[in-house]
Amino acid sequence: MASEVQHMLLRLSAEQDFHQRLRILHRIAKSPNAGAVLREIRRHGPGRLRTAALDVLAYRDGESGLDPVDVAAVERLIRIHRRTDPLGGVMSIDMTWWCVRSMDQSAVLASLGLDGPRPVTYRLANSVMEIVDSDDECGLVYVGPKIDGWTSIVGPWCDAFGARAEENRTIIERLSAECGEVHAFHFSAYNDGTAWLVARDGVTTRRFNTFDLADATGDPLPVEQDWMATHGVPGRPEEHLTYNEHGSLVCLDEFEDAMWEFYEANDVAAAISVDVGWKRPTNAVVHGSPVLAATPGAGPVMLPPGMYRI
Repeated sequence: MASEVQHMLLRLSAEQDFHQRLRILHRIAKSPNAGAVLREIRRHGPGRLRTAALDVLAYRDGESGLDPVDVAAVERLIRIHRRTDPLGGVMSIDMTWWCVRSMDQSAVLASLGLDGPRPVTYRLANSVMEIVDSDDECGLVYVGPKIDGWTSIVGPWCDAFGARAEENRTIIERLSAECGEVHAFHFSAYNDGTAWLVARDGVTTRRFNTFDLADATGDPLPVEQDWMATHGVPGRPEEHLTYNEHGSLVCLDEFEDAMWEFYEANDVAAAISVDVGWKRPTNAVVHGSPVLAATPGAGPVMLPPGMYRI
């Protein structure tokens, strides 16, 4: 058994492809008595397998399955990498985030009651967001540094268009009264829907929501109006969309071809504040470093099982 696990750890150490690594991690994690073998390698080697053994333990058990000495080793590695950590995307397949104008990270944490901020790299934060994805019970959010004057909060807890919409919209409007302006976004990489909300001085001034077209309110943003004018589409974007009998979003009229190219949330975020994913700024003014924090009332939250990169 130990020799088989060691052989697979060698493969894991050499593998760079994300999906192949995931398959190897899963296979090792399911091996009988793998935990004992992996912990033995972590303590006594061989040294060339120790990093891969830690990867499997984190994948199988999360932070709760790591020995304190291994947690300390991970935290030390984070501190080292943060010295030269380039601005990176922090996203998942189905992601929600807010952008808060003017407030720095510490002020956002205090205003939202987020607890226990812990330093991370962008790659580690992205790993966490990929793992928790749409799990709104995970108790974790990412809070970015101030980027071009905006501080972002990312995670399922930030959903302003789903089950927590009413509660979160109240929070967003309250926060906008403190700082002047807050944006909320929902983006699906599978094109399952998109949404954005803009609150200024305590009032929601615009909401566009393809998950619920009747939820749209306020005048289209200048970036929306410019797109409509450029593509020769009159009126408001939500006026050209509906749902078919299967509940899928469809276009209503002769502007169908144009409307299928209408903005996604990350396009709008990149134009009016900050996209935290693919369209993140490349020459941004950044103040601070990224952290993970616990949502109000969640208490100390350990990182869940999953594949991590630091």
